[in-house]
Amino acid sequence: MRYVVLGDGIRRFILATFVLGFATMAAHDARAATLPLRQAGMWQSSTVVTLADGKKYRDGAPIVTVSCVDPATDLKFFTFEGSSCSSMNISGAGTTYEIDGACKDEGKPVKIHTQINYVDSETVELVGSVTSATGPVRLRAEMKFQGPCIAGMQPGDEGDIENGQFVKADNINDAGNQ
Repeated sequence: MRYVVLGDGIRRFILATFVLGFATMAAHDARAATLPLRQAGMWQSSTVVTLADGKKYRDGAPIVTVSCVDPATDLKFFTFEGSSCSSMNISGAGTTYEIDGACKDEGKPVKIHTQINYVDSETVELVGSVTSATGPVRLRAEMKFQGPCIAGMQPGDEGDIENGQFVKADNINDAGNQ
């Protein structure tokens, strides 16, 4: 199986949409519901992005990435690149959550809306949008637990797998991602 390494802008967009400001919410605290932690190990995300003009990115071919998650890094994925949010609200309970927020991406205002469904202990579905001055960009993703992180992966790593080997694109713990 071949996983795609994303261009930095699209990768940032997808990650930011998944998790824009979740750890920031820890600072915004008890007003928000708490998201369940995913189980530790390697998660594969398959994402289809619809651009503001209505066209599907890569003609609708899913963007597939992998990440190594543990309890200390799971929520960090939701604060990719220190995205700043002036307001963030998580609502929901059990298996279904919604996240709404007013944030900034690269200094420009964006509104986010995300619906997350924890289907079971090994599957999380996400439908989200990021709306900026250029219009809404939407995504639909399915995250599936794959098992233990493979050799060469550290908690917080994200990237792809080529010829059975992990190819790192980034780590959520790196200074630029805080």
